[in-house]
Amino acid sequence: MSTSTSPRRGRTTTAAAVVAAVTAGLAVLAAPAAGAATVSVGYTCAGPGAPSGVQPVQISMTAPASVPVGGTAELSVDVTTSIKAPLTLPARSVTGELGITLGGAASGSVTATGFTNAAVVPSGTAVKVTGGKAAVKLDAAGTATFAPGKASVHVFGVTVECVVSGTAPVAATTEVTTG
Repeated sequence: MSTSTSPRRGRTTTAAAVVAAVTAGLAVLAAPAAGAATVSVGYTCAGPGAPSGVQPVQISMTAPASVPVGGTAELSVDVTTSIKAPLTLPARSVTGELGITLGGAASGSVTATGFTNAAVVPSGTAVKVTGGKAAVKLDAAGTATFAPGKASVHVFGVTVECVVSGTAPVAATTEVTTG
């Protein structure tokens, strides 16, 4: 057995550093549409390379202004970190999910999936993770609300899980109509 550092250990350390950078400075870039808002949410993260303390995150979520009872609301979320990448990240090397808590005329939760960095992220530039989508069937009339929930970030096989610290505000709403 060798006591030298293995290449796998080096990749794990690098991945942990990238995850720390990505999860430490989440901020969102999305144009608010009908039923959308940008909200500030504090997250506490755990896992290899996770930043310590509560991390402020800006989340913008879009939802249709209205859907009929029994219809489906298509939600979109795009996330961009404010921390610079510590190394060049290949396209689609960062992925993630965001839980969305339903309220008002809806209950339960859904998960927005499909987040990734579509392009190569050069070292020293902000990491953009876009393309998060979720669909919610709405069966009761009234205003359905959507609030950010737990988040997961995956970089080079390392996963960091983040939970809301306190209560997340509503990020989007949809009016569920009867006709």
